[in-house]
Amino acid sequence: MKVESEINEKSEVFVEKLILDTVAGKQISQEEALSLFDFDIEDLFFAATKIRKKFKGNKVKICSIINAKSGQCSEDCKFCAQSVHHKTAVNVYPLVSNEKIEEVSNKALENAGCFGIVSSGNNLTDEEIDRLCEVLKKHKKSDHFGASIGHLSDVSLKKLKAAGLKKLHHNLETSESYFKNICTTHTYAQRKDTIIRAKALGYEICSGGLFGIGEKLKDRVELAFTLKELGVNSVPMNFLMPVKGTAFEGAKPISPTEILKTIAVFRMVLQTPDIMICGGREINLRDLQSMIFFAGASGTMSGGYLTTWGRDAAADKQMIKDLDLEIDPHR
Repeated sequence: MKVESEINEKSEVFVEKLILDTVAGKQISQEEALSLFDFDIEDLFFAATKIRKKFKGNKVKICSIINAKSGQCSEDCKFCAQSVHHKTAVNVYPLVSNEKIEEVSNKALENAGCFGIVSSGNNLTDEEIDRLCEVLKKHKKSDHFGASIGHLSDVSLKKLKAAGLKKLHHNLETSESYFKNICTTHTYAQRKDTIIRAKALGYEICSGGLFGIGEKLKDRVELAFTLKELGVNSVPMNFLMPVKGTAFEGAKPISPTEILKTIAVFRMVLQTPDIMICGGREINLRDLQSMIFFAGASGTMSGGYLTTWGRDAAADKQMIKDLDLEIDPHR
């Protein structure tokens, strides 16, 4: 009994020290980060909330997106309803009109501080890029826009930046070690290359991942450290919503507690970027959605996702208000 007591005391000391180290901003190792998943969730909430408040204060962000081009994607990402490699009931349509983007963005920005234009496919044509540039040049709030439009050449990146685009979204999805298990039509190196080139041109980078696709805890930690190394500005965290017809249609969901721990670990590793909880929070977290902020999140996505509906902005705004948090009107 004495030996067991001593072990428990040492474990508690280790937990306390690592928690305090992360709150103080000390760099922790991947091994230490992985051990955080074994901690009590209350301890993780304490550290994650302290860090969130340190860098984000009492403000949280709301973002919204438009699925501007849907389906017929050539890539074989196993989770994606829009891939031609899967047989799903997803709507298929070409890049929507500039008027449609403007209409949806105006409505979205009444509640959100950032609006994302998202398209299916590995890249857009030169003509499609030029059309988006027209929207950016015309829109009064284009500085609140982001874009998630696949792999981009330097020429396209410079065009979009000159038109007013400031934020580029390009998810890594998972760790480099696990990526080959979810996609074979492009490489992890290509995704990182797009981020690195965009960052060099002065873009704010929004990049995160999808969880619940068969990855291990170590893959989540590896992803967090890769994002830290890349110096991204915002980290969207999505949780699998299985779609019939995809390779992951029968995937077992991860528990709400594990999701909250994952968010907390990302906050403790990354420290400063925004952490945005996006796709899948409604069906995976259910009644525990508000706890994302105790776990260190500093924002969320409201309204629809790419091929599924989310929660309306009014409910999210009320949730934020009930927590005595403030909505950041800026991007």
